Amino acid sequence: ACAPTLVSSRLGDILATFKLRYPRSVVEVKETPTNAALLLLQEQEVEFYIGPEVPNLADFQFESIIDDPLVAGVPPEFDKGNKSFALSAFGNTPMILLNRKTAVRGLLDKLTTEEGIILNAQYEVESAQTALALAAAGLGICIVPSIAISKHRDAGVRVVPLDNPDAHRAVGIITARGYVQHSFSEQLMNLIRTNLRELA
Repeated sequence: ACAPTLVSSRLGDILATFKLRYPRSVVEVKETPTNAALLLLQEQEVEFYIGPEVPNLADFQFESIIDDPLVAGVPPEFDKGNKSFALSAFGNTPMILLNRKTAVRGLLDKLTTEEGIILNAQYEVESAQTALALAAAGLGICIVPSIAISKHRDAGVRVVPLDNPDAHRAVGIITARGYVQHSFSEQLMNLIRTNLRELA
């Protein structure tokens, strides 16, 4: 199972390399947010999950691979050349945010509550790719995890870091505690570790 942000930005290259190494392999991919993935792990419908760390993982094991900062996707209509953004700087700017089913939104809500900030959410979407597309259309500034940004960069938005030391999350592999992986799964997990670290 894999977080949608990773499926669209990283998983294709990883699976292409895996297929070259193991041409007869068959991989089933379930694109799902973290909470749904934990249920799949519990019921042993998937062997592992690639995605962000979440709190209270008592029955699971999380292996952190990279640190993934949140970034702003800024279209030309709203671009004043900022080198970074404090959350308070968004003011009344129209914002495109991921919805409350996502781990990113949970983190963003925590940060804005701590700072006493209310963002002007004009659009709430499920995927980071949709948020970036709406920003590229000039509808506002989006906040997405940096791992969602294509390695070729997304046309139409400038990527600007957030100026907040807590605006990041760990991304890695979650497994059910005590579950023994299939040998092919171990090989795929090793490839995921290598690929994510190289691109970080």
